[in-house]
Amino acid sequence: MATTLPLAPGQQMMWEFMTALDPAHPGAARLVVVEFRRLRGTLRVDVLRQAMQDVVDRHDALRMRFDRVGVEPAVRILPHVESPLEYVDLSGLPPAEQQARVERIAYAHRNDAFDPGRAPLWRAALVRLSATEHVLALCFFHMVSDGWSCRVVVEDLCHAYTARLGAADPQPPLGVDFTALAALQETEQAGNGVDAAARAAYWRDRLRPVEPYQLFPASPPAPDVALSAEVATRFAFPAEVTARLRPAARRARTSPYVLLLAAYLVLLARRAGRSRVVLGTTTLGRESPLSRRLVGQFTNNVYLPVTVEPDAPMRAVVEAAHASLAEAVAHATAFHRVARSVRPDFPAIRPWPDNHLFDAWFQSAASASPVLHCPDLLVEPVDITARPAPGTPPPVVAADVPSECLPVWVKRGSPIVVVDDDRAGGVVIRNRGVFGDDLVRGLIDDYVAVVSALVTTPDMSPGQVRLPDGACFLDHAIG
Repeated sequence: MATTLPLAPGQQMMWEFMTALDPAHPGAARLVVVEFRRLRGTLRVDVLRQAMQDVVDRHDALRMRFDRVGVEPAVRILPHVESPLEYVDLSGLPPAEQQARVERIAYAHRNDAFDPGRAPLWRAALVRLSATEHVLALCFFHMVSDGWSCRVVVEDLCHAYTARLGAADPQPPLGVDFTALAALQETEQAGNGVDAAARAAYWRDRLRPVEPYQLFPASPPAPDVALSAEVATRFAFPAEVTARLRPAARRARTSPYVLLLAAYLVLLARRAGRSRVVLGTTTLGRESPLSRRLVGQFTNNVYLPVTVEPDAPMRAVVEAAHASLAEAVAHATAFHRVARSVRPDFPAIRPWPDNHLFDAWFQSAASASPVLHCPDLLVEPVDITARPAPGTPPPVVAADVPSECLPVWVKRGSPIVVVDDDRAGGVVIRNRGVFGDDLVRGLIDDYVAVVSALVTTPDMSPGQVRLPDGACFLDHAIG
């Protein structure tokens, strides 16, 4: 019999954020993770259906629903849930129409709201393009899956498919239910020897006072602005900058990622006219081999307060960023603990999302998913752009959102930087209806200039870096 359970530590931040975006309908936030795979070769569709059910039976998160919506939801794991795999045959269409239909499926997966009270909280479509080519589209409600989990689902699906064909033994049971998963997350957070009281004190000392504001200039969105629509603008560092990045990081005794993060801190401090900047970023949250085999929401956000002195050398910012990231990871803990430590009145003012804790967001893209091999079948990652059918209305517009929720939506749509796994470039993601193209182009030009200066002349001070765009912005209170 299914029983109700509280949220696992890894779910707390995500649920608080979704509830702040829409208290009555958290699924309307459209916070999802997606995975697309191209399957080349001879595919037994009937066997794949059976294998997908094996994966559903294996992972509690794929049989999850929420019995109560609000700041204290109740999680229920159902004993059985049918696989949602949908089969779509497009093999009779010309290639251009096939591509358009696949893009529309991807759009629907991303933008159809999940009802947290109905399981399964994920979608799957197998699209037949020809006798030897299929596309597998997966979309998960972020409460049941993080990006790493997509990889786990595909790997387990391939193993189950191979086992169903008699070419491998079935995987042994995981031996971990949802309650044990929550306990595992608690244990992994305490794995570095820092107790809960010390973690709370760390965040209280580093983040207070909390003064939520909108770093990037934004006007109240017009009623017809699509709030959940995101666009990604790609950027690349010049080859000579990329070539210098890793040697510069070695000299600074840090990683290329930290060096790129420090450059973004310098840029934000310059353009906002602030010496203290708090960047938000995320960790994988999977320390043990067992946790890397589980489907679930494990990622843990951390917050990096760094002071950027305009006359100190930029290498000092790199050192400060390195130390701040190391300390934040060492003190990582469940969101509710962080929130209570910085806002003692947190229980009374909920929902209170974690985007109040940072000025801007910076993270690394996930590492590339591996190509997998099944009998007579090659399973490889594929990028698919989600495009709506002509005339499709946006799923969420400003007019539909309660006024008290609008600041959270605007902050959600603020520019975030995601650097590629190879550190040669990245994307800036934002809501184009609120944050214009000129802002993002200027941000990218200035960021590339700061990275170039940092890898070539780390003794230069932030104030000496020449910014091509040079525009400034002032913070705007968001309540």
